[in-house]
Amino acid sequence: MHLMLPGLGPMGCTPVILTLFASTNKSDYDSFGCLKKYNTISSYHSLLLSQAVTQLSDKYSKARIIFADYNGPVIAALQSPEIFGFNNGATLKVCCGGGGPYNFNLSAVCGQPGVISCENPSEYINWDGIHLTEAAYNAIASGWLKGPFANPPILGPL
Repeated sequence: MHLMLPGLGPMGCTPVILTLFASTNKSDYDSFGCLKKYNTISSYHSLLLSQAVTQLSDKYSKARIIFADYNGPVIAALQSPEIFGFNNGATLKVCCGGGGPYNFNLSAVCGQPGVISCENPSEYINWDGIHLTEAAYNAIASGWLKGPFANPPILGPL
């Protein structure tokens, strides 16, 4: 049996959270511009899930139970966007949105009349404020398949 359990991404870096819970206090943000308290919650969830996966793997040694890290690859893309082909100036902005500091507006979401998408989605991490772009998911999947963002990597030895 093979089972993969994904953790959470850095919720404090999602344009929807950044827009809905914007703060005037600069100390609420990390060096990437993400809201720290939301990232703390998602990191803690992923830590506990990773520990549970390890316990399950030990208990059910004939099963291949994999923890897939969402947080690590997104943070890596924020740290070094150019390595992944992302636009350094648009790491927290959405490709398809309706304005505002993150190009995210609940009154003008992707798919509604008048809302347009960017010319090159592969340069963006975030598609619509909630979902990532195909390019971002590709980078995450690569890290899960080959490592280092899955334990063990999906394509690793059985």
